[in-house]
Amino acid sequence: MIDAALPRLVLGAVLSLVAVQGVHADNIQDFGPQTFAQIKSQHAGKPFIVSLWSVDCAPCRVELDMLGKLKQADADFPLVVISSDSIDKREEAVDILQGYGLDGVPTWMFADTFVERLRFSIDPQWYGELPRSYFFAPDHSMKAHSGILTADKLAEFFPY
Repeated sequence: MIDAALPRLVLGAVLSLVAVQGVHADNIQDFGPQTFAQIKSQHAGKPFIVSLWSVDCAPCRVELDMLGKLKQADADFPLVVISSDSIDKREEAVDILQGYGLDGVPTWMFADTFVERLRFSIDPQWYGELPRSYFFAPDHSMKAHSGILTADKLAEFFPY
């Protein structure tokens, strides 16, 4: 006979394992000092775009709206989304991303209180202005853009 508490214990163990690994049911992952190098490695040899945003950044919402429409039009559009907010704002970020159809996109949130180190791991020349976009060519040469991304600027920086 199975103990009635066993299913709860198994569920608790699974949830603990998921939390320890930084993966959550909402698709948002913890962004640490080594994460950006891992993201680039995962996209080796392929072009991709990184969009940095914050839940408190109104101009970021304009950009998220455009990126959400691009992703809906082309499910293979190579987009990575990183919120510079603390992981504590996860629920708010999830709501915003869902609203723009970006809830299935690979997403990270800053999970270290030393945010300067996290910004530096992305780009030593980035001082925190948002929105911020990075365009990676197949050879992973990188172009950066601060401010709202327009369709024209996207086509100029990312012709892939």
